[in-house]
Amino acid sequence: MQACCVLLPPHTTPLTQWVLEAEPLPEPLPVVAPSAWEDYGVPRTYEGPCDYRCTLELSPQPNRRYWLHFGAVSYKATGTLNGMPLGTHRGIWDSFCWELTPYLREGTNELRVRVYKNGGARYPVPQVLSGFLPYVASTFGGLWQPVHLFETGDAWLTELWVQGDADGKVQVQGVLEGATPAEVAIAVYAPDGACVHTARFGVSRNWEYACVLPSPLYRWHPRTPHCYRLTATVCVEGEVSHTVATTFGLRTVSVDGSVILLNGEPFYPRGLLHWGWYLETHAPYPPPEVARQELAIAQRAGFNLLKACLWVPPREYLSLCDQLGVAVWLELPLWLPDMDAAQVAQVKREYEAIVKQVRNHPCILLWTLGCELSTRFPYEALGELYALVKQLTGSPLVRDNSGGGECYGGFLQEHADFADYHLYGEAHFAHTTFRAFLEVPRPPAPWLQGEFADHDTMRDFTTLRQTVPPERLWWLERDPAINPQGVRWFYETPFVEQRLQQAGLSDALPELVRTSRLEMRAYHKLVLETMRRLSGTSGYVISGLKDTPITTAGLLDERGAPKVAPESYLAFNADTVLLLDWHRRRVWLAGGDRPANPDPYNHFGGRTVYPRILVSHFGAPLLVETLRWRLQTSNTTLCAGEVALQGDSAQLTGRGVQFLAQLAVPLPDSDMPQRVCFQAELVAPSGEQVASNEWWWGIYPVPDWASLQGIAVYDPTDALWSLPPLQSVPPAEAQVLLTTQWSEQVRAFVEAGGNALWLLVAPTPKLECLRLPFWREAAHRFLPHPLWETIPRPDHLDECLFAFSTDFACAATTFEGAPIRPAWQRIDTRTGYTHWYLGEFTLGKGKVLVCTLHFVGHHGDTPLTLDYHPAGQYWLWAMLRYLASR
Repeated sequence: MQACCVLLPPHTTPLTQWVLEAEPLPEPLPVVAPSAWEDYGVPRTYEGPCDYRCTLELSPQPNRRYWLHFGAVSYKATGTLNGMPLGTHRGIWDSFCWELTPYLREGTNELRVRVYKNGGARYPVPQVLSGFLPYVASTFGGLWQPVHLFETGDAWLTELWVQGDADGKVQVQGVLEGATPAEVAIAVYAPDGACVHTARFGVSRNWEYACVLPSPLYRWHPRTPHCYRLTATVCVEGEVSHTVATTFGLRTVSVDGSVILLNGEPFYPRGLLHWGWYLETHAPYPPPEVARQELAIAQRAGFNLLKACLWVPPREYLSLCDQLGVAVWLELPLWLPDMDAAQVAQVKREYEAIVKQVRNHPCILLWTLGCELSTRFPYEALGELYALVKQLTGSPLVRDNSGGGECYGGFLQEHADFADYHLYGEAHFAHTTFRAFLEVPRPPAPWLQGEFADHDTMRDFTTLRQTVPPERLWWLERDPAINPQGVRWFYETPFVEQRLQQAGLSDALPELVRTSRLEMRAYHKLVLETMRRLSGTSGYVISGLKDTPITTAGLLDERGAPKVAPESYLAFNADTVLLLDWHRRRVWLAGGDRPANPDPYNHFGGRTVYPRILVSHFGAPLLVETLRWRLQTSNTTLCAGEVALQGDSAQLTGRGVQFLAQLAVPLPDSDMPQRVCFQAELVAPSGEQVASNEWWWGIYPVPDWASLQGIAVYDPTDALWSLPPLQSVPPAEAQVLLTTQWSEQVRAFVEAGGNALWLLVAPTPKLECLRLPFWREAAHRFLPHPLWETIPRPDHLDECLFAFSTDFACAATTFEGAPIRPAWQRIDTRTGYTHWYLGEFTLGKGKVLVCTLHFVGHHGDTPLTLDYHPAGQYWLWAMLRYLASR
């Protein structure tokens, strides 16, 4: 018998104290609900049964009904009261009730709930709505949300949907069970507590009511998260039978082309992905202070949305989002399904129950039915679920498959109100990749990145072990009895510390933690600004909110602490963002024009550059007056200026990207490379700052190629396009050889005392090269080396090194028996393995400097030739000069 769900009244009795009995436990164990049984030491591989016992002391009253309400149980629950069956429920995420009345007795009553979880042979993960948590950490079992005892009369509500519009119209729908007909009394309270509307009317089973609330109206928006409260009291023959209270908001979501409108105003979702994992518990039910803190930090960083990815947050969490003004994208928990017809039917039942229990929350603006589904779920069933969610919510923003059929091999005839891609990629391919999917001919609709831009930082193992109880760090253990792999495809985390130690990096861990977090912010800035520059984008969700056992891509670490100052994101993650753009250049190559992709972050000194300033603004139209800019070092302003904005440039429409001005910025001349900061500020007529942003630029002296003597070039594949005018000499007369290929002749040259710069233009097995992300999943380490006396040693990876972005690194520690000394190291933040981009070895009497960095060639958005790669020219010159001096 499947359980129903009577709505919780305001006054209930929480049932928190239970006794847990399970075969792995040596004796019955007192536990508290809500919790997962894994929190109490039950092995993570154990699927059940686990029996929960509770004693109820009651004196049943005539004409009253008694109910047990479960917030959620994982996965299958069967209940008995005094040995008599109460019912069965299947589903991790939806609430349900059992009626106790027929079996209650005066005094002591014995309640028993038997639970099985998903993840075992009985209920495999792909055959139920498991969500993503089993792939992040483990499955969880038990009474993971609160359990309440309450009573009603002979009539009760099982549904109450309140839908408020921005114009004050309120639609109420309810379902009454038990004695009918009955009366319902409605009362609506404004955010300040004042009662603004009342009504009383007779109802039968399904009923509706509509009204218009009086002014002043308090609308719900992330900036102004005003919530109204509605109470519905059911009366039978003049006696109160059941009272329900719910909050709702006055807000209208609509779409105009690619623009999402909230209360008629353009709204650009800026979200963080959340899988529901918490360090404190196996179940996605965080302590209130933890939930409030993580949401508040996200808002401080400029995020206005949280994407609940493949899980359903508890009502307490969604209520907090309502109150704080955090919009929610709810992605229902269908991922990698492997289901038969009966299991698909179960999904439909659960989806209906889930949507009905959460749809009153005004924070929920977008819905997706699953994630990266390919064709693993029936197309017809997806259509039915799409129609169901549309009908139950009235939302204009519903989609069947987050990530899309184009990217994940799914159905191309989609059930979707918006485009949603998961374009995880490198910073130097972002512009090319975004455009490829944005410019697809399609009917006008919002274009969002439902998840993207993950950047794994180095996990702070030291702080974790010093501040977190060991039992909460079970996912760092290598013992499969403690940390079973389960369905996780990624199981490297338990071995990272050991690999760092073996590589001699234990002492470097604090510095790697620091710099990788700065690199995360730099990557996010590059990618988000790239997206905001493109017209037609409608919002994004960054992966993710916090670190988990399988990834360290969170804005927060595992403990919920911010990795960088949250406010440092506001310049590029806000309603209004200033953006930098540049003139285009082309290269005539092999008989035709190709985009040159000039490096926007490095320039030769003593010249004037011409940056274009754009603004991306979503929201109410704004009037702006002045654009101010300045170029400065850490403590000195080099030059500055301002532009009076007029006409279209002074009117921000609130619907996307606009051109503001093209500047002329003189750059300082210098004998040595230096970093300067270019800052821009947008000011309103009132003098108030509307937006500001800054970018670091590298300023390089033009290399004196004529000063290099005795350089030979060996480039048999013609890889070094537009090589500067080196005075090349024959190898027999050379001191230094610039080569793109290793050969017997190169070896002989080095062994005889010549030095060589070997630029790898493709991976080679000789150096154990691997294709690896340059920006993502990595921490960069710039080791002491004499080369940094000419080239300023970088502190961490940022935009000034964008043009060097490559997609392979070397793992070899020796070359033909010679030890390799890395100068630029890559530490994989997911696996702990170490690689390098720049290194040196000695062979015979000579030295070889080896480099995999990008200097020329087709590689995403990096410079095509050295003509437009100032940093590349200088680095190449400096490396040759270094070798010539040895």
